[in-house]
Amino acid sequence: MSKRMDRISRREQIAEEALKLAARGISAITMDNVSKACGIVPSALYRHYKNKNEIIHGLKEIIRKKLIENAQLAASEESSPLAALKNLARRHAELICDHPGIPRFLFSEASLDKDSLRRKGLQSIINEYRAAAAVIAEKGQQIGEIRTDISAVDVVFMLLGTVVPPSFLFHITSGEFDPREQVERNLRLFEDAVRSGTED
Repeated sequence: MSKRMDRISRREQIAEEALKLAARGISAITMDNVSKACGIVPSALYRHYKNKNEIIHGLKEIIRKKLIENAQLAASEESSPLAALKNLARRHAELICDHPGIPRFLFSEASLDKDSLRRKGLQSIINEYRAAAAVIAEKGQQIGEIRTDISAVDVVFMLLGTVVPPSFLFHITSGEFDPREQVERNLRLFEDAVRSGTED
């Protein structure tokens, strides 16, 4: 069992290094570059990932893990569902700032290609992320903290609207635009819009 855990940890370490390389563009993720980043010989890398496509899949799983962990942590750290949603948006902005390879990967041409399996995989991750946020929103509606005249799905889209545009600006300016202050301002508007009792 320990050997299996060691192998999983090694695969995740490799995927983390690939995520760092992704900040330079998807083309920077090569078997040679990844092995150098990990400080291992290419033959050792091939024991964990057979080719670049497998590394890209591992990279996708690392992004999924980070997003879902953020949703779980945001919910566990706050007693208020509305505060948890705001926490999630802040965590999302921090994640993008800490890992600029994420938006570069998500917005890459290969990921957006209509027939790309990569695109379908990313859609699945985003849907899972949205569903986790919707559970938090629904809880807020059940306890009367969040408006019930709008769907939990729409609440989540509004939440994502507080963080995705600033994150995109962070991406296209190569990190010159810091999204976090704008996200904070956006969250004040978000809370005004979705808090129960503010719709009149």
